[in-house]
Amino acid sequence: MKWKKFKRERISLNYTVMLLPHSEKKAIHFKTPVWTFGLIFLGLLVLTGTCLFFAGSRHQLIQVRKEKEQLEQEWKSLAEQKQLADEENEILRQARELQEQELKELEQRTRNTLKELEDLVQREEQIRQELGMQDILTGADDESGEAKDGEQGQVSGENTVSFSIIQKELSFLQSSLTEKTGDYDRYLTLIEEKREAEKAEKARKEALRVAIVKNARQYIGNAYVYGGNDPHTGVDCSGFTKYILGNTAGVYLNRTAAEQSTQGKVVSTAEARPGDLVFYSNGNRINHVAIYAGNGQVVHASNERVGITQSDMYYREPVKIVNVLGD
Repeated sequence: MKWKKFKRERISLNYTVMLLPHSEKKAIHFKTPVWTFGLIFLGLLVLTGTCLFFAGSRHQLIQVRKEKEQLEQEWKSLAEQKQLADEENEILRQARELQEQELKELEQRTRNTLKELEDLVQREEQIRQELGMQDILTGADDESGEAKDGEQGQVSGENTVSFSIIQKELSFLQSSLTEKTGDYDRYLTLIEEKREAEKAEKARKEALRVAIVKNARQYIGNAYVYGGNDPHTGVDCSGFTKYILGNTAGVYLNRTAAEQSTQGKVVSTAEARPGDLVFYSNGNRINHVAIYAGNGQVVHASNERVGITQSDMYYREPVKIVNVLGD
């Protein structure tokens, strides 16, 4: 009896439901076991949690989709910038080749003009010798006194005609000599100007390399942050090189070390100059990049423990050195 009373009072719950509160009809009475109520309550909790989970997942999915669209736009913008940079590099390369070709042509013209000058000088000397010999012959005839007056007149007339012709040729040669000398001087001036321009450009590039290293060194001690792009707040190795080369030299670099290793011109260790990029690998692929600072040193964003630092270039074995400045 006690068990039945306990079962009736503790295990089952009594419910009274009045469908129509103001109706005269009797209310409906029914009993529900506790475990049934617990299952219903648990089911409601599971359903509520599931709804909240899917709502949160949907919100996260929307955020991820927005971030993806933003990244795609940034990637498109970077691709356009890379294309513009490649086009500018190609234009500069063509201009440099054209300049070198013009310099070669000027040097060849200078050599040709110099040869013509030598030929003109030799011809003038020959004419002067001929004139001297003619004067000597004429003087000898005058001193002999043995020729007849008619013969002397004929010889004198012939000499006058020959002298006039030679004098005209000499005058033409002298005019040509003056013109060629002017061309030669002008070519020398152009060549000197181009050489001075090349020296100035070389000096500018060397100063730019010094500025790259100086700018990189000022961030030594700052934090390493994977995926970071700004050395003021934290940056990784490829983000560091991209920031320094972009802001100091206006050189566009790809985002990752592996992608940056495909840009520029590969140079040997002996040819490495400050501002070049030094790449390292983990055995399978390139995974690190540093800026060569000269004297066997590199500046790079090393890791989270060390941050941005200066190291010996051979703290790891370099696999590639690249000149991205185009000089």
